[in-house]
Amino acid sequence: MKQKNNLLDHNAEILLLEKKIKKSELKFEILKNAGPCIIQGKYEIFDFILKNEFQYSIRLMTEVLSVDRREYHRWKINPLNETKKKKIVMYNEITAVFWAFQKRYGSDRIAAVLQHSGHKLSGRTVRKYMSEMGLSAKGKNK
Repeated sequence: MKQKNNLLDHNAEILLLEKKIKKSELKFEILKNAGPCIIQGKYEIFDFILKNEFQYSIRLMTEVLSVDRREYHRWKINPLNETKKKKIVMYNEITAVFWAFQKRYGSDRIAAVLQHSGHKLSGRTVRKYMSEMGLSAKGKNK
């Protein structure tokens, strides 16, 4: 009798370990496929989850990619509102000016260029966007 219980416990343990191995393999596969999206930011990760939600579970993808499931569902309902669209446009404009002046213009000078071209935003906003994008101006070589 003890031998049968011992055998059943052993089989249950084997099944549990096989299940854990399968979950680990799925997590690795998700990370491997989502690698380029992770670098690009949260919205690219959300887009990856949307494209793969029939292949993997949403719960597992959000857990592996360290994003909030509720935030993903909110994004899925309304992917880009007007504020986000304007912010993306401003990111592109700031980046274009930043690179056009060979990374020498800081937030105040970029804000002046954008204000001259008709955009309404302050140097403080440009500074915030630049820090979000990881951009910083180079100083002069003396």
